[in-house]
Amino acid sequence: MNHYRIYHHRLSYEKPPVPGWKDIRNTTDVHSFYWIQSGEGEFVHNEDEEAPFSVQAGDLIYLKPGFTLTMASSTEKPLCIRMLLFDCLDVPFDHHAWHMPQTVGELPLPFHKRFPPEQAVWFEEQFGRIWALRSHNPQEKQAEFLHRLTQLIRTLQETDEAQLDPYVRAYYTAKQRIETSYHLPLKLEELAKSLHISVSQLRKLFIHNLGLSPKAYLNKVRNEHARTLLLLTDEPMKAIAEACGFADEFHFGKMFRSWNGVSPARYRARNKHGTMAE
Repeated sequence: MNHYRIYHHRLSYEKPPVPGWKDIRNTTDVHSFYWIQSGEGEFVHNEDEEAPFSVQAGDLIYLKPGFTLTMASSTEKPLCIRMLLFDCLDVPFDHHAWHMPQTVGELPLPFHKRFPPEQAVWFEEQFGRIWALRSHNPQEKQAEFLHRLTQLIRTLQETDEAQLDPYVRAYYTAKQRIETSYHLPLKLEELAKSLHISVSQLRKLFIHNLGLSPKAYLNKVRNEHARTLLLLTDEPMKAIAEACGFADEFHFGKMFRSWNGVSPARYRARNKHGTMAE
């Protein structure tokens, strides 16, 4: 039986950096991410009376529904936490019919993971984008939330797998660099060299895992961001071109047309009037 997974945004909350604060996890019937933006502190799981474990900037905590937690912030370096609460449902599909949604009790994610600064930048950006969702259209907002959270969870799973093999690690590092630096003039040769592998090895890794070359994947990422900016903002074409890694809007328009079969301006106009099916 196949299924379609849905993440529904319940609440975003920021715990401000007040020295020495103490608190518990109050809403326990949802999945939660706690992203440590700054500071230091100690957490402990109540039920098992485990020893406290330290948390600091760049840590990501995943809490499944029902998991209890007590938190304490440092006085000298108070914690600032972005908390993301969401529901997770699987909608089964079998015999050409959709069935009633089923609650997902736990996601296959690490409970506590600490990221180095270069990876923490990407996670900070993702939480910031989810935090900043402003669309007045509930469907657009939910679609953007689903996209962002799916990408975040997939990357979290991939970074866990990447600990196993140096080539796998190189692939995930390159993939993440493309996803975070798509607005820069990335060069495949320099990327491969920085990861201590050959261009042909890097290309094989991308083809094996994604079915796309690194260049094709970069184009895919740029296209996704361009379409998002066209749909959800009123930014001029020049600004969107720069934000997506193009030297000028002429080159941007040419590439966008080759990817989507329509100009950026036409794509924006047709979507805003609901006449283009995706």
